Amino acid sequence: MTTRALLLRLIKAAVSLGLLGVIVFTVDLGAVWRRLDADVALAGVAALVLLQGQALGAAARWRLVLSALDRALAFPVAWRNVLLGLFGNQAMPSTIGGDALRIWNGWRLGLPVGLATRSLIVDRVFSFLGLIALCGAGLPVLAGRADDPLVASGLLTLVLGGLGCLLVLLGLRWLPRGLAERSVARPLVSLSESAWRALGNRRVTPPILALMLVPHLIDITVVWLYALALGLDASWWTIALVFPPAILTAAVPVSVAGWGLREGALVLGFGIVGLPADAALACSVLYGASAVVTGLIGGVVWAAGDADGFAALRRSGVRVPSARSDGGPPDMGEDEQKNGT
Repeated sequence: MTTRALLLRLIKAAVSLGLLGVIVFTVDLGAVWRRLDADVALAGVAALVLLQGQALGAAARWRLVLSALDRALAFPVAWRNVLLGLFGNQAMPSTIGGDALRIWNGWRLGLPVGLATRSLIVDRVFSFLGLIALCGAGLPVLAGRADDPLVASGLLTLVLGGLGCLLVLLGLRWLPRGLAERSVARPLVSLSESAWRALGNRRVTPPILALMLVPHLIDITVVWLYALALGLDASWWTIALVFPPAILTAAVPVSVAGWGLREGALVLGFGIVGLPADAALACSVLYGASAVVTGLIGGVVWAAGDADGFAALRRSGVRVPSARSDGGPPDMGEDEQKNGT
């Protein structure tokens, strides 16, 4: 690890700890502690089951994206790859850091690095689109309930910013030929074309669009179960209003695995719908703890199903094998250069 990378990780860890510290000092921790009981433990078991189901849905969606790009991958293999990503997410910046491990493992499974990278990003695009859709659907209600106009403006900025990023990615397909053939632009244009190939495939697009909402609906259900176990009188729809924006906030890559950002956003969201801050902190921490345990289980399952397991991971240093040494995007495999995929 370079000094710059280490410094960046330390800064992001400091951001997470700092935000959590601010939240802890403004919340009654005694009230949080008093809410924890056997019902919370039962909700935790249900959460782990639901989050494992979420991994199955993510594996199915990635296989559909690969199918649109003319590659097949057995479901158990794709599932273990997703579990490896969940394991890596708990120690890497933002909520998508485990994708670096998934790209590396995809290469070990026989996928060219460029294809593995593009397929995972396209898969993330669909998941992100589902999150943006849920945030956008709840935005008018939250904005109407928020007393501070800055809160409504912030929510609108998050949604429009995320939607703008998606539109830019999809629009890269139509870059003028002179720009599209530049070395910096080629991988981005290829990524945009891959996204359109998935969108334009009549066989895989409907199930992909259905599966893009599933992980977020499961997340909402997990938090709702924790809210009920903590004694809150909150409907599923209420949690559906406030949790997607918290996850969208946590995706901003300035903390480790979204810690601190998610808690702050959920405390704010709970306040808007009239729920107590101590319950928001408890729900967010319990959700985060469930994600950590799910990631650890994922690492064990991946290693148990892989002949080389963690030994290969240690040897690799978690570096994508064909990545360019100059820090640019990964080079395409030879078969990709020939076929343009």
